[in-house]
Amino acid sequence: MNHRLLLLFLVVATVAGVGPSKAEAGTECDGLIVCIPVTGPWVQVPGGGTPTYYQLACPGRGQVIGGLDADRAGPLELSFLGTLGGPVGPGVTTGRAAVFVARTTRALSGFRPRLGCIPGGGGGGRSRTVHEPTRQLTAVAPPVDATIRRVKNVRLKDVQRQLVAHACLEGERLLSFSQAVAFRTARPPSLSALGSVRASSRRAGGRVLVTARSGITRPESVRVELQIHAICVRGPS
Repeated sequence: MNHRLLLLFLVVATVAGVGPSKAEAGTECDGLIVCIPVTGPWVQVPGGGTPTYYQLACPGRGQVIGGLDADRAGPLELSFLGTLGGPVGPGVTTGRAAVFVARTTRALSGFRPRLGCIPGGGGGGRSRTVHEPTRQLTAVAPPVDATIRRVKNVRLKDVQRQLVAHACLEGERLLSFSQAVAFRTARPPSLSALGSVRASSRRAGGRVLVTARSGITRPESVRVELQIHAICVRGPS
């Protein structure tokens, strides 16, 4: 094979994806002019009908989410919670943080959430073309959410059993709750590692108590996190 044929083969192989693979990247920043990619940890998704909720936020307070994606470790039904409003887009449908909702038909799966964050003042996509009204209707009150999601993140210690508590703020009462276990690894964890930490939650008065148990297959030198969601409503407990 001469040098020209060898060069042609390398070009075709690279285009076809036969060459060495590059770093993994999602589509969370596709179509955005200014975008900050944010990658979360690998989130454990146990099987069954109960969904797993995980919240990931943009690093800057003035940023909003312009795109979302996720890496999957197994078959998943994956979506996110968005806000109603028009036009559908960053700052209307999404805010600074997004809650991913995952279900699996297997005994255990996992995913790694991704965000594409853009400045809140624009610059991440197309400009708005609608007319801004100069007169506002003052008789209509702004909508008030019926529930408030309080999220707590805890780094788990390297112990067999750890108890973590979470609660609503004063003047709120607890309506429902959930928990998620996540692993800070660059590569997808194995199923044994993904299932090495199990968490169960219960209500104790107005608080959520989550018990995290670590097994012998928990990977060493890997940061394991627990995220607790408390759905709260305003009013006395």
